[in-house]
Amino acid sequence: MIKFRNRNRNSYFFLKNLYLILFVFAQNSFSQELQSKINQISRITVYSKSSNLPIEGASAKLIFINDSYEFVISDKQGIFKIPPFKYRNNEIKSIEISSLGYKKIVTKFLLQSYFLNDNVEDLNEIVISKKSNAKLELSSFEKLNSVPINFSWEGKAAVFIPKVNGDSQIKKVLFGVSDFGGVKNLKYLPFKFNLYTKDSVGYPDKPLLEKDILIAKKDNKIWTKVDVSSYNLKMPNDGVFVVFILLKKEEYKYKNDEFISSKIGAIAAVPALRAYRYQKDYIRKSYYFHNYLYLPLQKSNIWTLEECHYWMDIEF
Repeated sequence: MIKFRNRNRNSYFFLKNLYLILFVFAQNSFSQELQSKINQISRITVYSKSSNLPIEGASAKLIFINDSYEFVISDKQGIFKIPPFKYRNNEIKSIEISSLGYKKIVTKFLLQSYFLNDNVEDLNEIVISKKSNAKLELSSFEKLNSVPINFSWEGKAAVFIPKVNGDSQIKKVLFGVSDFGGVKNLKYLPFKFNLYTKDSVGYPDKPLLEKDILIAKKDNKIWTKVDVSSYNLKMPNDGVFVVFILLKKEEYKYKNDEFISSKIGAIAAVPALRAYRYQKDYIRKSYYFHNYLYLPLQKSNIWTLEECHYWMDIEF
């Protein structure tokens, strides 16, 4: 009887261990399958519905459950590379996918492929704008409406300056640096600048100067002017971008605080730029550079059109 009970007891522990092993194996298989699906869905591809070809340079706006958002840009294969952990933690509430010449889609469903329809109105607007006479200057009345714009560390703002008539050598670059939110002396903090060429789409492309130039406002005049005549810079036929560049956080020392209190709340202690209110036909469009870091060694850099006109200019 004793041996029989021992045999049953051994069989019980054997079956128990077997079930435990099978359970762990099943759990691991399920986790691997789930992880595989997550890894697959983190590579979303966007196509043109009319041509079935991938769309390069499309943007995906990831809207999270806390109403914050990030942007991702598709590569040459039309692929958005999105960190898998965003899906694993169910952080994404919806996705907006858009591209110039296509209709934007907004979806709550996470698919591996999306197809964008052509936007005929958008394409017509592009053709018409090329034929229309853009406004080269703002009126005195339009220039009366200006406000300071605050940025954050390592931010970049750009203004497009077209080539007009016989513009040739660039002698000075001008900036409307300002205080912000009632905080005094922000305008005297340092910043960098450079001049960029224009790409085929009309956005800032490559810097003309090998290194960004570090400067700081020294007086109380409206315009901060920088002499660049020694660089012998010729105005490109396609025009040029003046780019205002803020330093890294650790390079700013304003009362030893990273953030400071202003009339609108806490802000980064960096110089601000004045800006005119947005005029649709004004040719000097302004852009802001977004630098999103998702994963180590994986960045998404985006220039977006701003609804204002920053105070930056060139003298010849």
